[in-house]
Amino acid sequence: MKKYTIASEDGKTKATIVPDRGGFVSSLVLPFSAGQRDVLFLHDYAWDNEINDLPGGIPFLFPVCGRISRNSEAGIYLYDGKQYPLKIHGFSWFEKWAVESVTENSIEIVLRDNSDTLACYPFHFEIKLLFRVTNGRFECHQTYKNNEKEKPMPYYAGFHPYFLTPEMGHGKEKVILNFHAIKRLKYNEKLTDIIGEQPLFKTPINITNPEINEQLCVLGTDKLATLTFPNGDVLKTNAHGIQDPDIFSYSQLYNIPEKPFFCVERCMSFPNALNTVSGVRWLNAGESEEAVFEISI
Repeated sequence: MKKYTIASEDGKTKATIVPDRGGFVSSLVLPFSAGQRDVLFLHDYAWDNEINDLPGGIPFLFPVCGRISRNSEAGIYLYDGKQYPLKIHGFSWFEKWAVESVTENSIEIVLRDNSDTLACYPFHFEIKLLFRVTNGRFECHQTYKNNEKEKPMPYYAGFHPYFLTPEMGHGKEKVILNFHAIKRLKYNEKLTDIIGEQPLFKTPINITNPEINEQLCVLGTDKLATLTFPNGDVLKTNAHGIQDPDIFSYSQLYNIPEKPFFCVERCMSFPNALNTVSGVRWLNAGESEEAVFEISI
């Protein structure tokens, strides 16, 4: 599968995008004061011929982020009286994307509905991702378009970055997360539905603190999150909408202690919103909306 590497003007910021594997970002090199380094973790199976789980890096999630479940059956949702199957995090992360344009510091890719997507998501759509790097900065500009003639399109997209950390016992336990949540939601046991709220945990906080794993928080107007590493490196991540600044109002935290990564996910809604409907976004026929996801130093 072909990989595209884009670079900033000074050559010190680089990103590699893989359109054939869900358009995921497989590498992101940033120029910290201590030197250039890749900030992304990849799973061992990332380059297998077939994958059944997120590969690491930065996968883009559409038309849902998180799990869905209906009547205790995983991977099922109801729309217009019919049940449809849909994998965790949707299908964008394993579909093949088409390349629209490439420059030295940018690449734009597009995903449109096809027979496979229509079987599990009965909507005509077009998603464009424009990746761009500048000195010390990476961004992904997204355009979501509903190509239906009459019906509105429900969706809630997301990003699932796997940020590389030191190994446990060699510095991971010293990496600090900081962000400003206004709510902390409570999952059911299967992590498929929100059943209430719980008290906020204090930040800054160590990423290996078990209290924050698999936690979903609601963000206010300040959506900046930072990871501070033992050597002083600070990694910043942010997300906002163009038409709706609060489009990415949810952040999911995910960690496997024995693996050298930590995820600060950006989500438009909570898991299973496609079934509960209350949290889903609706894009009217023929309309589009845009958003930006950013990583910087």
